[in-house]
Amino acid sequence: MATYYFQLVDHDGVQPTEMSYEFDTTEAAIEEGRTALAEMAADGLPLGDYHMLSVEVFDHERKPVREIRLILEEIDKTVPTHPSPLSEG
Repeated sequence: MATYYFQLVDHDGVQPTEMSYEFDTTEAAIEEGRTALAEMAADGLPLGDYHMLSVEVFDHERKPVREIRLILEEIDKTVPTHPSPLSEG
């Protein structure tokens, strides 16, 4: 088994890369990163400056392997209450 490290960007921002886990394969570590991201999203959507949740997986040498992100984007679909200058012909 090899050691992998996770760095999180959640509702509180970036957390230190101090969480280490043992996995048989890199794919198993990445899958656990996906699960962690889903659990973070279940706790609530991002509200801060990042507008995203992220789990970055590092190998035993702390080299990045994969970053998994959930990005929140809000799009205002309301019609402006004032006519635009282009419509005043």
